[in-house]
Amino acid sequence: MAIDRIPRQQAWQQVARQLQELIVQGHWEKGEKLPGEIELAKQFGVSRSTLREALRTLSSNGLVKIKHGEGNFAWYPEVEEYLNPLMPRLLVEREDILSIMEARSMVEVQTARLAATRASEEERAELQSLLEEMEASIDDRKQFAHYDHAFHKQIAIATNNNVIIKIYEAIEVFLVSQQLEIVDYADAIERGVNDHRAILDAILDSDEQRAADAMRKHMKHTYQAIMANRGKEK
Repeated sequence: MAIDRIPRQQAWQQVARQLQELIVQGHWEKGEKLPGEIELAKQFGVSRSTLREALRTLSSNGLVKIKHGEGNFAWYPEVEEYLNPLMPRLLVEREDILSIMEARSMVEVQTARLAATRASEEERAELQSLLEEMEASIDDRKQFAHYDHAFHKQIAIATNNNVIIKIYEAIEVFLVSQQLEIVDYADAIERGVNDHRAILDAILDSDEQRAADAMRKHMKHTYQAIMANRGKEK
């Protein structure tokens, strides 16, 4: 990508925008040192102070690391760097379990769809093994919840999408807490086994639509169970 000379009006914003595009498109690797400020300013056709303003903006957005005495470095935070700071707040505030289910439904239906077409033979075998562990743990609700969570995480892994995997890893403490609560509901074990079997069968058949539908039905069943139990609590 060629660097274009920048008009004087709002020059720092245009410099920042173009630098951002260069970094996002991989013109510089993460951690790679950018050209010196004098050289960059010359390439953009702007003053050094204008360039510095652009670099400060990108630094605040996490796309540039400014190391005084060393230079400026291309950077882009990992997904968990955005998500992990949120987790203590969510755990303290005890985010409503229904809100969690709504968010999960948005993500996990498409995750199942991707896994159906992308899962390797080893990943399919692991899903089969985890379902068998769930079935063997029907008398131990805590252990059942553990394998339930592992099953969903394995589906995320089977998407072979690093962003999805990192998002799941960043929030999994929260999901385990939710699953430990849900598994105590009446019929949760039987419903869980049946729903997960339907999801697994669809993934084993590489049927992405059936996998998405099975996951959507599982999310709906869980949501309905939460609603029913909340009514009893009242």
